[in-house]
Amino acid sequence: MARTIFEMATSVDEPDKLETFAMAITQLPLETLHNERSRIENSVGHLQRSNREIEQYIAETVDEKEKREMHDVIAENEDVITGQMVRIEMIKSEITRRAQ
Repeated sequence: MARTIFEMATSVDEPDKLETFAMAITQLPLETLHNERSRIENSVGHLQRSNREIEQYIAETVDEKEKREMHDVIAENEDVITGQMVRIEMIKSEITRRAQ
């Protein structure tokens, strides 16, 4: 069975932090929510670009130890991206909730 992005993030992110984030966004003005969503989406884009550049570097290097280290960096970035995607979805849900 496929896991939701929230389930994936709770294994990466501390659930308490996500709960705190969920409570906090209910208190933010709508404009701030849109700005935060844009900020996080921008961060995700930078991490994805960084991962592509690291993958290119890995393809060009011969040092196996360095390749392993770079794969670890990519994995860490992916964990951060997953957590950020959850936050984006939480913000979208809050914006939708307010629109109803």
